[in-house]
Amino acid sequence: MDLLTKFEKVEMKADTRISEADRIFCEAHQAAYDSARTSLPELGFIWDDMLNQQRNLLAPTGTSSETYLATYDGLKLSDNAIRQQTHSLHPRFICQIVSYFSKTYHFSINANDIIDNLVPQKPADRWMENYKEQVEKYTKDLDELSLRYVTVLEQIFLQTGGRAFFEQALHELKDKCHQASWITSNGSPRFEQKKSIIQLTGYACSFRDRYGGGEWSLADRTKDLLRGIAHFETDSFDALPGSLSRILNRYDCPDNQYEFPDCEKIQSLRMFKNGRVDLKFASEALASQFIEDYMKTIC
Repeated sequence: MDLLTKFEKVEMKADTRISEADRIFCEAHQAAYDSARTSLPELGFIWDDMLNQQRNLLAPTGTSSETYLATYDGLKLSDNAIRQQTHSLHPRFICQIVSYFSKTYHFSINANDIIDNLVPQKPADRWMENYKEQVEKYTKDLDELSLRYVTVLEQIFLQTGGRAFFEQALHELKDKCHQASWITSNGSPRFEQKKSIIQLTGYACSFRDRYGGGEWSLADRTKDLLRGIAHFETDSFDALPGSLSRILNRYDCPDNQYEFPDCEKIQSLRMFKNGRVDLKFASEALASQFIEDYMKTIC
């Protein structure tokens, strides 16, 4: 089996691991990217032809060939501007695909790594003996580059370690919950279970005195755990209970205690001035299950 056949099989494998809605999105952007790659150079030819016509017509007067084609605040094209726009299509296409899958499946993707892997990089050392030749090759490679969305997908799967997208999202969520629950330097827990209550210790919240009262705020790691609880509650990344959403989206909280009436597994949250946060579940078994599934292990 030759290398091209092997690569095509890899592409087919990536393409079969996405949904029909994903494929429709990718194919639409693939068509738009391909069309722009063809149309922009054609625009360059048209612009050059327009400039030549104006140059010939205005030759007796010595007037600029752009007099009737460009203004300071309007249309102004050039071969260099069109080429730069054409070259920018490659990272833009990658970022569109990456952004879609990151937002749709709720996991992080490093778009810059994919761009570095798939798009030729401009030579950085201007003092190289063959710098001019290197730049010419770089420009030629960019001109000829034609990305495929399945290649971008393969790069995404490399970052997820081969996990399906929903698996990667859950892996990242549980990883954040795990990091929020343990002191990495010595492996000590930052929580303790008291029957149906999980007590978060070690500055899980803070209190600031204000004239006539005060303001409470949750630590970022506590909010990471609440996002885990939201998933534990709904088994979804999209269906966030309103009561949890409201406290997650607040920077400061006027009260130290909140109820979650639209939830079945988590009942309430209470903050203390010593930095402790109590998360009360509907039962001791549910508290134990959340600890086991989200705080102790990483999928």
